[in-house]
Amino acid sequence: MKGNLSTILCALMGLLVSEISCQAPKSPEEEVKFLKVRLQLMKNHYKLMCNQFSSLAQNCSAPAIRCTECPDGWLQVEDQCFFLSTKKQNFSTSAEKCKDIGAHLAILTTREQHEAVEKEGRRLGWSQTFYWIGLSDSENEGDWKWVDNSMLTTSFWNVQKSEPDNHTDGGPEGEDCAVVDSFTQSWYDVPCGFLYPRICQKPAVPLIEDS
Repeated sequence: MKGNLSTILCALMGLLVSEISCQAPKSPEEEVKFLKVRLQLMKNHYKLMCNQFSSLAQNCSAPAIRCTECPDGWLQVEDQCFFLSTKKQNFSTSAEKCKDIGAHLAILTTREQHEAVEKEGRRLGWSQTFYWIGLSDSENEGDWKWVDNSMLTTSFWNVQKSEPDNHTDGGPEGEDCAVVDSFTQSWYDVPCGFLYPRICQKPAVPLIEDS
């Protein structure tokens, strides 16, 4: 059914392009409108084909392609972009620094994202392996929330070290913010005032955006 729908859509788009092509523009203003319609049709057709190819490539030996992209220096995992900063700052400052570049502290929810972070951390070749992620229970002890205010559902705590443990060794306020150990792909709770590098995240941008 999905294939038939795509075929019908492509046929309709082809008919529209043919019909528009037969109507020669009579003025610069009409030509602009004419080209704008054709451009939008081509964009829609490209998106359809790119998404279809990506879906089919997962089930055969065809090389994968991306219909979205990330800025230079960012790593892409599916439709999300991640940036590992090596500058050490506290949790709140790190969150603000991510906002300054149109992002937020990372919301890591899949093993694939953790594996990508690990590879990037090793590529950077830096001795520091702990990075801030956008997770804290500062509002209510034990209720861990992401920076977008969503509740934690899938966790990657280091259970062998009994994390999260809310130790007070770093101060009486306890440990209300989370870091990821990029090498072990596991989380630890730490005091929010400690200084660590950060991981920022934002959505990947479609290769062709809607006008």
